[in-house]
Amino acid sequence: MQWFREWESFVKGKDGDPPGPIDNTKIAVTKCGNVILRQGADSGQISEETWNFLQSIYGGGPEVILRPPVVHVDPDAVQAEEKIEVETRSL
Repeated sequence: MQWFREWESFVKGKDGDPPGPIDNTKIAVTKCGNVILRQGADSGQISEETWNFLQSIYGGGPEVILRPPVVHVDPDAVQAEEKIEVETRSL
């Protein structure tokens, strides 16, 4: 969020100097060739469009893409829930 705070001060006219390139090195780590968010990092989430806009003006990075976690569903558990729901309706 440090870079964002500097940018925010600049666009609000509190600081006359524009921020330098975006610097996500303090909030990102690379694991298995993927850049991911460091746990507990001081960060905020912006849309892909906003990232592309800011990055096209200021440069820098690395880009950190947040993806929803993959949820593994146990088919037997889902079937059991459906069975309970059907039995409840028939009462």
